[in-house]
Amino acid sequence: GGIGKTTLAKKIYNDPAVGSHFDVRAMCYVTQVYSRRELLLDILKDVHGPAECTKKEDGELANELRRYLLTKRFLILIDDVWDTAAWDDLRLCFQGSQNRSRVILTTRLYEVADYAKCKSDPHHLRLFTDDESWMLLKEEVFRGEICPPELGEVGLRIAKSCGGLPLAL
Repeated sequence: GGIGKTTLAKKIYNDPAVGSHFDVRAMCYVTQVYSRRELLLDILKDVHGPAECTKKEDGELANELRRYLLTKRFLILIDDVWDTAAWDDLRLCFQGSQNRSRVILTTRLYEVADYAKCKSDPHHLRLFTDDESWMLLKEEVFRGEICPPELGEVGLRIAKSCGGLPLAL
């Protein structure tokens, strides 16, 4: 982790210009040990508010979500997927919609991204170069001000030591 998958996905998800194209948006976080039920409840809560569905079975929740989304243009962010089973637990809820809806899935595993791809190939984020890392570090530390010359060498060493991971900066 640390390359910025979630940060980029949230930037897209929260962008007003992007959001204006969708009737509903929802986000859920998948962990290595996840509950299908909790994921479904998280998405349902986002798409139509807190509902009286906590007593329903998982299959009923999935059907309710699928039926609701069929008539909506939706953007769903599924963050930090660790295995294909998590995608299998949710994907049927998003099928059947022909209204330019989108699902953004983040994962650190190419196999999961490739398995879950629908219409486009996975986008692979690359590590920053040393120069890109140094530029980001300067921006974060000095906020547009000029870096004092005496800090340049140590700053560049710090940037290089982060191994190209933007979140390490």
